[in-house]
Amino acid sequence: MLSMPNAATYVLPALGIGLAALAILGPGSPRMATGVRVWGAPVAGSEALALRVEGVRRLHGADDPAAIPQIEVSATSAGSPLGRWTGSLDKDGIGEALLRAPAGLREPVTVRIALGGGTLLERQLPLLPPLAAADTSAVPGAAHATALPGAAHGELRLQVTAARGALAAPFPERVRVAIETRDGTPAAGARLEASTVGAEIEGHGGDPAQITADARGAAELTLKPLAHTVELTLRATHLGSAPPGTRIASGTWEGKLPVIPGAIWLDPGGLDRERPELRLISPTPRPRAYVSIGGARGRALGTIVPLAADGAGFFSGRVTLPDSAAPGEAGWAVVASDPYEQGAGTVAWPITAAAASASPRRVELLADGMPAAEARERARASHARRAGLGVLAASAVAQVLLLALRSRTARRRLEAHVAAASGDEGKDGTHGAPLSREDRDRLLAAVRAEPLLSAFALAALVGLSFAAVAALATFR
Repeated sequence: MLSMPNAATYVLPALGIGLAALAILGPGSPRMATGVRVWGAPVAGSEALALRVEGVRRLHGADDPAAIPQIEVSATSAGSPLGRWTGSLDKDGIGEALLRAPAGLREPVTVRIALGGGTLLERQLPLLPPLAAADTSAVPGAAHATALPGAAHGELRLQVTAARGALAAPFPERVRVAIETRDGTPAAGARLEASTVGAEIEGHGGDPAQITADARGAAELTLKPLAHTVELTLRATHLGSAPPGTRIASGTWEGKLPVIPGAIWLDPGGLDRERPELRLISPTPRPRAYVSIGGARGRALGTIVPLAADGAGFFSGRVTLPDSAAPGEAGWAVVASDPYEQGAGTVAWPITAAAASASPRRVELLADGMPAAEARERARASHARRAGLGVLAASAVAQVLLLALRSRTARRRLEAHVAAASGDEGKDGTHGAPLSREDRDRLLAAVRAEPLLSAFALAALVGLSFAAVAALATFR
């Protein structure tokens, strides 16, 4: 049976390495860093701070959505606190936070996002200048009053515009045509013949449409795109007040219509109510649509609209605009299939007459909390690894001291045995020849040297083993 020192000699290294491994490979191992990003388009002077919050989990540079329950978003504007928002991020890691700013947003605007007792993000947000009608925008459909490019010929000038700036297949949209003479006079009563490739003219199917312009020289037709490339050909004739037999003025226009592939269509039928309703229809299967609603004072609010099969072969969803979306703030709705509004199918649909007063902006990344989240995770793992290394170091020191103690005890016992044996009786009962002092000193010196050298070698080997374990454990 092993004595207590002998048992400790064998058990202590295993126990120390085991405890260190639990600390280093458990709490000290890399874990997913959880953080948030903030998207939006805040405008100076706006009475709303509408933020799209994205939850992210990151491990080894790979990001995944993080569903985070019950975060709290708070902010200050020029040192004054704004309202608070409390909610959850869905399974896609997205949530829409709305904070009221009755006095208008003023720099500096600082936002803080907390989870429990910890802070996920605290950052100052940039403010954009107020929007203007002349602002350019990369969002299709925003410039809905802009004439479409096309090839025009003849004495009559035809100006073609899409009523809502964009078309989505296979949903009907109005196209407006203004007809003028060369001197800029409206061609009242002009006859317009329209034909298309890749679309149907409502009420005419694939046949050309015959339309008569009103007193302002304006005509309107409704097209239903059947493809993502739609060509429209228009031919106008105008007799005016000239007497019979006079040469009839004519003009033609040919061009492509702005059909947005993959766009989610906004049905204009629900926008005429006292509280406008957004009915979104996607021609392809999509679980949800991301909507940013705003106007001249920027992004007023954001919402996520679930989409489901509607029995007509499409995926649709509805949302009623809240009272907080005042007509002055809700001029357009940017509808996208991704929360970053970067997809090719992103469209800005007008929802009120206020849409003409400003061009919408896509949301942009305002603050990224992932670097700080990764730093917090590295600090946590480093603290756990340091604790494990401390256990390793303590075990190594204790093992070396234990080996030194055992070596010292063994050397003393051996010295006493040699000293006693030099004067004891032999096996035949006779006394051995006594050793001279010189021979006895040499024998004791050899006895003392050999165990001491072995002890130092063993202690060095133990220390090297613990150091190797520590190096491997901290190599990440």
